[in-house]
Amino acid sequence: MKPPHLPSPFRNVRSAPKRFSFRSAHVDARAMKWKERREAIEAEVHGHGDGGPRKLRFRSEGSTRTQREGRLASLRRSRRQAMLRSAAILLVLLYAAWEGLQWVETTDFARELLIPAE
Repeated sequence: MKPPHLPSPFRNVRSAPKRFSFRSAHVDARAMKWKERREAIEAEVHGHGDGGPRKLRFRSEGSTRTQREGRLASLRRSRRQAMLRSAAILLVLLYAAWEGLQWVETTDFARELLIPAE
């Protein structure tokens, strides 16, 4: 026997809630969307109103080997700096935790909290 299912107080973010969508048997919505998309692309390619097709422009002539190597070196450098920064933060937090433990071990809390000793 299965246990009863209780609704969760937390929202399930992995799956979307079930929704009702009406699909008409007379009009295919996907076909209409594809048709509109195809017409928009054809209008852009043929350049309606622009006086001709649109020319392709590239941002640069292409990347050379040295440019690619420079970008990769920059990426490696930034990743190394991020790892070093994370390690430094971790060391500072570990040191603070160690000092906190040392303080807790050496503190007489009865005197700190003003509790009369018997």
